[in-house]
Amino acid sequence: MQVRLSSALLATGGVALLFMALPAIPVSAQSAPAAAASSLPTAPQATGGAVTQISVSGGNRALFKIAVAPPMGPTDVATSVVDTASRDYTLSSLFQVLDPKSFTANLATEGLGIDPASWRNVGAEGVIKGNAVSHGASVKLELRLYVVSRGGEAVLKREYDVPSGGVRGAVHQFDNEVVKWFTGYAGSFGSRMVFSATTGRGQKGIFSIDSDGQGLGRLGAVSNVALAPAIGNGSIYYSGGLADGSYALFKVGNPAAVVKHAGLVFGVAFGGGKMALVISQNGQSDIYIGSPEGTDLKKVTNGGLNTHPSFGAAGQLAYVSNAGGNPQIYVDGKRVSWRGTYNMAPAWCNDPEGAKILFMGRDGATWDIFSVDASGSASSVKRLTQDQGSNTYPACSPDGRSVAFFSTRGGLYTSNAQGMNQQKISAVTGESLRWE
Repeated sequence: MQVRLSSALLATGGVALLFMALPAIPVSAQSAPAAAASSLPTAPQATGGAVTQISVSGGNRALFKIAVAPPMGPTDVATSVVDTASRDYTLSSLFQVLDPKSFTANLATEGLGIDPASWRNVGAEGVIKGNAVSHGASVKLELRLYVVSRGGEAVLKREYDVPSGGVRGAVHQFDNEVVKWFTGYAGSFGSRMVFSATTGRGQKGIFSIDSDGQGLGRLGAVSNVALAPAIGNGSIYYSGGLADGSYALFKVGNPAAVVKHAGLVFGVAFGGGKMALVISQNGQSDIYIGSPEGTDLKKVTNGGLNTHPSFGAAGQLAYVSNAGGNPQIYVDGKRVSWRGTYNMAPAWCNDPEGAKILFMGRDGATWDIFSVDASGSASSVKRLTQDQGSNTYPACSPDGRSVAFFSTRGGLYTSNAQGMNQQKISAVTGESLRWE
């Protein structure tokens, strides 16, 4: 599939609603404390290739060295297992995947077991082994995790019976359990992201992509201008432009509008058993909250420009508002971003260290990714990207360990929650990124 995906910021009638054309306005001295004038923080260290620290069995240590051996069985299955697992472990920021060319163990003699000494000699601390058997259009796949220091007994074993096209999904499931074995919390491998992107002059579409950068696909929409997708209530929703110039809320796979309203319907979020919706009328945009089906909508903001709703795990609502004079991040009506003059696109990130809000902040001529605690403490603002092009529209993985964003470096990137281990997973770029 060939799709022209543009990194250009939105150039349709939704520009003002997405704050991309809103001029920076000085913050009123009456509406903001002195901290409002503070510049955005710098990164404490280089983020792109820095080594992260992880918690394994109760202690801090460097990346865990893991070897992914090709499973016995059909070559195509073995290749899929090695490629998928190696990619998952690399993107996790928890493991250092060893080069298969360094392996000295006799894989044929070992079979499904391991000779700990052979793996210890190449620096492996963990080993993934497996076996695959094809049965017509299905595959029986067994995968095992060995921790070399624990000897030749596997610490984790799983079996999967999947269609021949489902091997990657089974490997993702196993890799999630491997992460859980080491950390106590499962990974998010196999989850998906959605975003909007330019498909032609004045046209935008909705796309989805796997968390490892595979499986890019365009989703059906009722309009050739489809914006601001969101995942929730068992479906993917988006704002679709209609022939009369209005916008309504639609659900992928359903040609009928879910919500039509006087004015323009832009942006939606789900959480806490609720839907948050952005509706623009008379040059202003407000956020409404109602049922997940879009009924019983009640306005929760009071004029100006209020956009980009995002629900936290406890039902808190983050959004962007210019109530203080320029776009800043708010949570349940309270401003939480006091550094920088142009912040937008909040996304909750419930990482193991506590809930944070990711956002994109304009720093000079570029955008970068930042995080802030929900309390809004100025000292809690952290920079995840710096001097690495312009970086926009952050999204957080379901397990809270990974951050995704678009970059002018040429595509879709992921990192850990501190901005380290940045990895390009796809050449696509777009807007309004959300992670399932």
